[in-house]
Amino acid sequence: MFRKATFAGLILIAMLAVSFLPAGAAGPVYPDLPDLGGQEIVIAVENLYTPFQFENPQTGEIMGYEYDLVEEICQRINCTPVYEFVSWDVMVTSVGEGQFDMGMTGISIIEERKEIVDFSDPYINLQQFLLVRADEDRFANMDEFAADDSLLLGVQAGTAGFFVTLDAVPDEARRVVYTEFGALVQALIVGDVDAIPVDAASARGFISTTGGAVKTAGDAISDDEMGFIFPKDSDLVEPLNAAIASLKQDGFLDFLMNKWFFDYNPETGELYADLPDLGGQTITIAVENLYTPFQFEEATTGEVMGYEYDLVEEICWRINCTVDYQIVSWDVMIASVGEGQFDMGMTGISIIEERKEIVDFSDPYINLQQFLLVRADEDRFANMDEFAADDSLLLGVQAGTAGFFVTLDAVPDEARRVVYTEFGALVQALIVGDVDAIPVDAASARGFISTTGGAVKTVGDAISDDEMGFIFPKDSDLVAPLNAAIASVKQDGFLDFLMNKWFFDYQPPA
Repeated sequence: MFRKATFAGLILIAMLAVSFLPAGAAGPVYPDLPDLGGQEIVIAVENLYTPFQFENPQTGEIMGYEYDLVEEICQRINCTPVYEFVSWDVMVTSVGEGQFDMGMTGISIIEERKEIVDFSDPYINLQQFLLVRADEDRFANMDEFAADDSLLLGVQAGTAGFFVTLDAVPDEARRVVYTEFGALVQALIVGDVDAIPVDAASARGFISTTGGAVKTAGDAISDDEMGFIFPKDSDLVEPLNAAIASLKQDGFLDFLMNKWFFDYNPETGELYADLPDLGGQTITIAVENLYTPFQFEEATTGEVMGYEYDLVEEICWRINCTVDYQIVSWDVMIASVGEGQFDMGMTGISIIEERKEIVDFSDPYINLQQFLLVRADEDRFANMDEFAADDSLLLGVQAGTAGFFVTLDAVPDEARRVVYTEFGALVQALIVGDVDAIPVDAASARGFISTTGGAVKTVGDAISDDEMGFIFPKDSDLVAPLNAAIASVKQDGFLDFLMNKWFFDYQPPA
């Protein structure tokens, strides 16, 4: 990932004394995916196809959709990509001959190529359009272009555009073949050809980078599914397909589509250009590190991980900041942030009016409903109303949390409210019978049901909604840039991906 064309591999984020790295495959986040044991995969790449893989025009750094995609895949199935630059005209054959483990360059899945290489499942489907000069008025679509024998079509050898236009313009005298995209677009601009087939993303890029010298004409002339290529019978096809299926399911591919086809500006080479730039500023963040799945130490690996760590990492890439996490107990967190001991706080903190008197909140980044968690054999009540009506029942709550506040109206009697300072003790009290129910959000409920071997369950409908945000000292200059970044991650689907990753893909240890 990148922040304004800064290659992610060059960014280091301080995370306590623990190296913050994504959980390995076959670990707690993607346990059902294959684990390649850190295997190196040598990948042929042309590095000339914006926005899939290319050299940033302003900085010279490599970046793109496919680099992000392979990075995420290798985090999930535990592999190490090694990129080798290869020209397009030899890529398919060189991979087919086994010179490389894999190839990627926005390669369309075409039957002729399947005779030489194996394909992964498609990871994107891009339609092809006719790109023409901005002042073109002789034709308005492919049918009109094909009907005029005086018009020339420029195509790149071996690409999807080459093949999908064969039926419409089969006459070789009307097909001018080029070996790379730059020359193809230049030929169009200077009038050597009259149209070229390109996918929608490339069309947008060329319209921008040529200052509007070109435009598209007509509707899409084809669909264009793209995949990775491998030598025949490669052992990598199956694990890569499993990872691609995972990426489709949890929304990561939707996020990548938005990032590279909408957030990226091909004219300036910038990502998130409209967001504030904090100039690498270090933000000291108070965190409890005990609230699964928001931020916690994974029980089986000791790894620091969670929804909020991923979210802040992404935010800091977008607005150019670094983070310094400090472990702080929940009971002093809000007060200590309010006193300015820290720049910011995060621990799944619900946005509640009482807290706004002490700290400023960011905009909400998640809304979690609260439920009643009870023992698995509970049959005395089935919802909050029935619980509240029975004066013999005790409610366990954690001091200062959303669950504490949202149950005040339903169970106001202090004699029925047993207050704890941390979640583990709260759940244990429920299991052993010291209390009869506790309020928890849906994600925590799912985690506790799993980690207790089904000793607990939820009853009834949600008892509240629960919006969460970051906290800051009053009048902090960080609120506005963080809110801008939160709006960005909401808009492009990154928050949807995080929700799926941490509330569905993540498996708490049994």
